Amino acid sequence: MEFPAVGCRNYSVGSLYDAGAFGHYWSSVASTSNSNYAYYLYFNSSDLYLYNTNKQNGRSVRCVR
Repeated sequence: MEFPAVGCRNYSVGSLYDAGAFGHYWSSVASTSNSNYAYYLYFNSSDLYLYNTNKQNGRSVRCVR
């Protein structure tokens, strides 16, 4: 399975950044501590992280089975 480095959108100005260098994808897992937050997967060529962030921040959505 391949996840392209699609970058993400800046929620305050709508500009795309990190395209081609980093991947930002929403997880289906919502935050249990704050309903305005959800988890997202972040990666680059050597690292992989799972972060909890505000849903206002634009991340990509990719259906994975």
